[in-house]
Amino acid sequence: MKNIRTIALIVAVITLILPTYGRSASISSEIYANSDDIKLNVAWIFPAYDSYPEAGIGLDYSDDYLITNLNFALKDDVLVPRLILGLGLKAFFGEVEVGIKEYDLGAVSFQVLGEYDLRGRATNLPITISASFSLAPEALCFRDSNRYMEFSAALYFYVVENGAIGVGYRTFDARFDDPSGEVEKDDDSLFIGFRLRF
Repeated sequence: MKNIRTIALIVAVITLILPTYGRSASISSEIYANSDDIKLNVAWIFPAYDSYPEAGIGLDYSDDYLITNLNFALKDDVLVPRLILGLGLKAFFGEVEVGIKEYDLGAVSFQVLGEYDLRGRATNLPITISASFSLAPEALCFRDSNRYMEFSAALYFYVVENGAIGVGYRTFDARFDDPSGEVEKDDDSLFIGFRLRF
């Protein structure tokens, strides 16, 4: 993939610069892997009155794709204690191989996310469940992209207060314009890794 170095450099620069603008923010970092893929996420959660503004970056790497993302969401406690739901935008950039061809991915998606913390007084289980869904219709896609959808879910088992072992699932479906017609790439994976918050 021709632009792997460029994309990785952009992610690294953002990772170094963004914390200087949010020194009072808490940081959540996650790393997951399986036999074929690596997934990295860093999020900055900024203090606010009654909500949790969150900005983050991520990277998904496999032999046939490299996808980076930038996201921003507003999250809040709703319905029951320790249930957090959020809405936001998530932009995807990268390269995807389909057969012998490479396609440039570019999409800005609507994102819905949620997290439920079971470490409350009633259950007292050291577990958190999270999920997110992102969808970019054709009107919000550019470069070679025609549509992009991603769903992820994870279960975190807290070993210490701010550190957890995570088991996650991620699936995506990307569609690209091609002279021969629309081309589709989908992938789903199970991951294991960890989450640290500080």
